[in-house]
Amino acid sequence: MNEFDRDLLSLLRDIGFSVMSMLFAWLVNQVTEEFKTSGWVIHRRPLIKYITIFGYLKIPSPYLWNRKFKKGVSLVAEKFLINHSNASLGVKRALTEFGIEESFQGAAKRFEEHYGFAIEKNALSRKVKTIASLGQEYIESRFEKLRTEKANNEFFKQEFPRLIVELDGCQIRTGINFLSEQLELTQKRKIKKKTRKIDWREVRVGFARQVNNKLERTFVAKMDKYPVLAQQLKSAAIDQGWGQKTEVTGIGDGGNGLREALELEFPKFNFILDRIHLKQHIYQAADAVELTGINREMWTSHLISLIDRGKAKKAIKFINRYFHAHKGRKKLENLSNYLERFQDACYYNLYKIQGLPIGSGEIESAHRYIPQKRLKLPGATWHPDSINPMLALRIIRANDWWNDFWNYLAQNPMVEIPKFEGN
Repeated sequence: MNEFDRDLLSLLRDIGFSVMSMLFAWLVNQVTEEFKTSGWVIHRRPLIKYITIFGYLKIPSPYLWNRKFKKGVSLVAEKFLINHSNASLGVKRALTEFGIEESFQGAAKRFEEHYGFAIEKNALSRKVKTIASLGQEYIESRFEKLRTEKANNEFFKQEFPRLIVELDGCQIRTGINFLSEQLELTQKRKIKKKTRKIDWREVRVGFARQVNNKLERTFVAKMDKYPVLAQQLKSAAIDQGWGQKTEVTGIGDGGNGLREALELEFPKFNFILDRIHLKQHIYQAADAVELTGINREMWTSHLISLIDRGKAKKAIKFINRYFHAHKGRKKLENLSNYLERFQDACYYNLYKIQGLPIGSGEIESAHRYIPQKRLKLPGATWHPDSINPMLALRIIRANDWWNDFWNYLAQNPMVEIPKFEGN
């Protein structure tokens, strides 16, 4: 009895396989007979492979010819939108769910464990990447719809007086293959060897949420410039209840253009400089002027205390008071200029009283489980064109839009998307 459920599952798979085979054979025969009554004749009758959750089906795919119109048609492709080696939507969903969580090789192994038959790693990769491209279209369409509905006063979600937005970046390893200058040939296939150029590129992740609700957030992620991400954050904020009267607080580091991009999207916007990031600058400045021990502790603590209490101008004067001839003076000047630029964004004690975050812990955590969990697997290298589509699937999952996405695909016939490369 311990193996009863497993044996029953195997039996159900066999039954499902047989039923699917008979159903497709019947459907193809019905459509073929309808065409034959209109003057079409069978020219050839090949079998095509179709992947279902029950296994690989071999479906008869008659090619018919009409002498009158001098035209041919492949019925299975024309009527059922099935070509050779296609997979059912259920298979594509299973492959995608595994493929966005672990390497494609690991996903292939996991699929075989769950469904009892194997799909080759490269085939799995191609299917997941096709879905990923559709996922990117879905994300962009959904965000655009939110902005349009809001602009036309057709978005009736409750508006909230205060929202939080955060945006930050992390580095993802990318690689592009090109022909080697040495013109060497591979040992087996005797084709020209390729060399991979490795580069690290910044992926930016953001979210919007209500001030008092950390559990419900709408995420965005893309390898793109700040203005593009800020526009997506606007859509995410609309999804969270943004309105013209909503006060939006953004937390971020001092990245060039970040604050300005957010200010363009949100009329009532306040910026908070990430306190952890600022402290790192302070400690680096202390190290540059060779402060150690109790002197380092007193200097940094006094500086941080001034800033926390909203006395950035005094902190700037304190920075500029000493070490004029020291070789590390440049670091102090950089810190002073940095603080001058963001002196209106570091009233940390006041922010705490207002219930606002002062650090980027939330977005740092989001980096770990949205892009990095999949795109930063050990040894992974991605073609740049593959990053945004894979990020789209991670965002769909994080935003709890997964079922809606697959319903969208079920209602819209899939078209083949040009494949892209990547691990």
